[in-house]
Amino acid sequence: MEITATPTTEDGLTGTRYAALDEGVEVGFLLAHETGLILNVEVDEDRQGEGIARALYEHADSAQGLYHIPAWGRTPDGDAFATAMGGDVMDDEQAAAIVGMDLSIYETETETDEW
Repeated sequence: MEITATPTTEDGLTGTRYAALDEGVEVGFLLAHETGLILNVEVDEDRQGEGIARALYEHADSAQGLYHIPAWGRTPDGDAFATAMGGDVMDDEQAAAIVGMDLSIYETETETDEW
């Protein structure tokens, strides 16, 4: 298994695309923003469970340092990935600014405590 790193810009976000290649065929990738925020991880369905996502995560984390998006920005699969990998979570404000999320639509602890 070989992992390559290619600078990329997707949806206006600059970062690095880490690709897992098996005999020259891509079987998975991890897309990380230049700040280290993980934007996407995908592994071919027939190759899941082989440790490819973990290998991508460990390679990219070693190369640039990675952060998971806070729970509000995760899919169920993304939440399972973040739990399985462990590691740091980016703070809400920085992650929201990168992905264009307006956090004011969510309740904060202070607002909840006032009810």
